[in-house]
Amino acid sequence: MANMLIDVQATFLSLDSQYNILLAGCKTQAQRDVLAAQYAAAQQNYQRTLNATLTDDDAQVAALSTQLKSANLQVVQATAQLGNISKVINDITTAVSLGAQLVAMV
Repeated sequence: MANMLIDVQATFLSLDSQYNILLAGCKTQAQRDVLAAQYAAAQQNYQRTLNATLTDDDAQVAALSTQLKSANLQVVQATAQLGNISKVINDITTAVSLGAQLVAMV
């Protein structure tokens, strides 16, 4: 049985380590507000996973986990380029949303 929640944790830890860079890349207060809201949501998802376990026995969990891994990779790539902060925030929003869906299955 694999622990699918590692990906939820990876979303938060990646966002946490890059938060100041992302915040500096925001050009408007609206972007900063969305980034802060997604950071808070990712942190909440992470905290909810600390003692939880999901397995890949459930096809829906496995599919969401695969999507989240892909979304996390997109966030890392977008953050590295940081050319379009709106795209970065959209990628973060996608990853956080997928994480929330996984956490809801706990």
